[in-house]
Amino acid sequence: MKLLHIISSLEIGGAQRLLADLLPIQIKHGLDVDLLVNAQVDNEFNEKIKRAGINIISLDSHNIYSLSNIIRLRKIISSYDIVHVHLFPSLYWAAIASAGLKVKMVYTEHSTSNRRREKTYFRPIEKLIYKRYDRIISISRQTESALQQWLQSSDKRFVVIENGVDIGRFSAICRPVIPKSLIMVSRFAASKDQETLIRSMKYLDKDIVLHLVGDGDNLEHCRSIAKNEGVSDRVMFLGARSDVAELITEAYIGIQSSNWEGFGLTAVEIMAAGKPVVVSDVDGLKQVVEGAGEIFHKGDARELALKISRLLEDKSYYEATAANCKRRSACYDIELMAGKYENLYYELT
Repeated sequence: MKLLHIISSLEIGGAQRLLADLLPIQIKHGLDVDLLVNAQVDNEFNEKIKRAGINIISLDSHNIYSLSNIIRLRKIISSYDIVHVHLFPSLYWAAIASAGLKVKMVYTEHSTSNRRREKTYFRPIEKLIYKRYDRIISISRQTESALQQWLQSSDKRFVVIENGVDIGRFSAICRPVIPKSLIMVSRFAASKDQETLIRSMKYLDKDIVLHLVGDGDNLEHCRSIAKNEGVSDRVMFLGARSDVAELITEAYIGIQSSNWEGFGLTAVEIMAAGKPVVVSDVDGLKQVVEGAGEIFHKGDARELALKISRLLEDKSYYEATAANCKRRSACYDIELMAGKYENLYYELT
């Protein structure tokens, strides 16, 4: 079976991290796997995929919205049995490029929301695009429900396969923990809410530090919030990093403050490292954490600070929460996810 994954780029993000972990496993399981991107980037995801012996095909196009990508895509995908697509606009271009070809098309929906769904005129367009896919995978029940509601459609093509992480990688890391340190690993984008976390810092003791890992369009705005709130000396903007697992292992508490999420991959990574996690109550994220970690109302900086303070001040509660989070992470081992993906591919062929 020849399998091609398509994603616009390997820039830092949850879907990109997932592919960097998943593709080496698929190779190990005997699948013939390639990856197609618009343009290559020099980062940890790119290097990890290359080290696994996976061919990365680049369109060498820095404009992900260029219609010329469709013509080149069509020539490439015609030689594969399965094409597995991730994220917009690859969702559109691959669907159009595959018209009339016999290749089986799979798409993974990674989020419960996006800006296209704010504009109803996109609905008929997206109905046509999604019809081209033989299977539509959602990374959570909430993601599937939101997509089906948007498309006004529900049939056997829709399946749920929850995300997974490399649990063993976090268990193998041994690093000293930085006392009273918080960490959030996310792109600085509309779907994330670093702003609320930054604002919560003014309600916390002055010796508590926050590490924000990632980059993106909203980064400078968040820097200005830290300055305006008078906490810039305790908020460290670390940028995109290749040692995310190590940084998580060093942290005392992990935070995932989001405006919307499809799943919450970073929250699982934090739990896999044996850390308590505090997340916003958005669908797709809260279901992963509830009953193990802490949940606060989205946008409520005071409540977030209270949740963090309890973990900092009550050692027995901290240890119990950390243990619950560690146990929960085992439900999301990437090997389980990889097996479900492979079963789906073989069903199609």
